Amino acid sequence: MKYELLAVVGLLFCLIVIAFEYFLHYRLAEKQDEKEANTKRIDHRMKIRVEGILYAPTEVSRNSEIKKMAEDINDDYEIYEAAIKTIESVKERADEKQKESLSKLVDKINEEVNPVSIYATMLESNDVYHKGYAMRRLADLGAIEYKETIVEHLKSKNRDLAYNAAMSLAQFGDEENVAVFLKSIQNDRLYSGRIINEFFDEFKGDRACLAKLLFKDCNSYMRSSIIKALIPYKIEEFHKMYIENSVSKDFRLKVACVKAIATFGKLEDEQVLQMAAQDKEWVIRASAVRGLALINTPTALESVKKALRDKEWWVRQAAANSITQMDISPKDLEDILGGYDRYAADAIKGVLYKKLDSLQ
Repeated sequence: MKYELLAVVGLLFCLIVIAFEYFLHYRLAEKQDEKEANTKRIDHRMKIRVEGILYAPTEVSRNSEIKKMAEDINDDYEIYEAAIKTIESVKERADEKQKESLSKLVDKINEEVNPVSIYATMLESNDVYHKGYAMRRLADLGAIEYKETIVEHLKSKNRDLAYNAAMSLAQFGDEENVAVFLKSIQNDRLYSGRIINEFFDEFKGDRACLAKLLFKDCNSYMRSSIIKALIPYKIEEFHKMYIENSVSKDFRLKVACVKAIATFGKLEDEQVLQMAAQDKEWVIRASAVRGLALINTPTALESVKKALRDKEWWVRQAAANSITQMDISPKDLEDILGGYDRYAADAIKGVLYKKLDSLQ
């Protein structure tokens, strides 16, 4: 009898848990629907307001419509952003003269609404999400007067808050504080490796200065990650360092430096890239081949042609992409396509077919 009673109690408990979970999911879905409906209402209202401003017959009526929009916004960041988003969407379809008018409209709305004060109020919130978002928006708006407050949040034990503070400071071009944050996470490889590129992309100051601060006492993993992040910017100041480390015993550092050298396309780097093109690691060979293609000398061309026969598919593909951009004679191309080396011929054919498809 006891076991039967326990079974019944257990079954009732399970039913209660299931019912509670169902109710919880129902409420979450309901709230989501309510939020979506509210967003649609706001977007619709802002669309009407923007149209009223754009098509106002006089300057007086236009200013009146702007004041009404400001009243609608009433320090609500979601309504403010809906208004700006509506204007930006209209901007995408506008001609140059209309775009200029729409930019002036945003300036007028900002004068009336003062969005900096909206986000500054959010910054005092206890909600971590709102704090982080407020910092990012204050940086977007160039509110330098809140920089010191943002620096304080850089010390937060909450990683998301510290990250948003650092990203905001990157917008301000503050290399010292951004370097402090990046150094603090350098031992967390999964985290730091993922966001270093993002920080260098967003950084509005001198990237070379930021990199030098980080290079002073960072670990090898961070150093190689920074070099990879710097590749698109081709900073001449670090070229010598890349050459010196292109033969490093640290694999990550060696790969990063060869990739960086390859983007410069300097004639003086050909010997370094020729050596790298013979490396035992395919990723280094592939990077070297791309660099040799930019140098585009007869000896570089021979090395790229040789790479078409590489045992690794990625190297052959890099060579095929590269050789079609070099000064190769029709006879050389014909010899490759009609030769006995099927790897080389297939690699070239694949690239040529893609180029033809893109032209159609």
